[in-house]
Amino acid sequence: MSESGQDAYERGHLAGEIAARLAGHDRHFDAINGHLADLVAGQEEVRLAVQRLADQAVSRDATVVTTAAALKDAEDARRSRGEQTWTPIQRFIAVVTVFAVLLAAAVAAWSAFHR
Repeated sequence: MSESGQDAYERGHLAGEIAARLAGHDRHFDAINGHLADLVAGQEEVRLAVQRLADQAVSRDATVVTTAAALKDAEDARRSRGEQTWTPIQRFIAVVTVFAVLLAAAVAAWSAFHR
């Protein structure tokens, strides 16, 4: 059987419609792929921003811990200096030194007046 002109026309017309629809789908898929690429790029930017925030938080936490330790050490040192008491030996040496200075001053004054 041979194909009539009308049948060939309809078959060609149908093939043209299918090709046109497929071309429309290809443009649509290209647009979808472009949007997906934009989404992936945006997601990467968000991931990098979150990573930077996490790094800053870790750095800030380390600074806080270091500062707190330094402040605690300074406060402990201040308290230990304020709470120091004299040992009995230090007290004895201080008393002997004061008496020696007073005795030396008295001897110097006596010798100055009795010349």
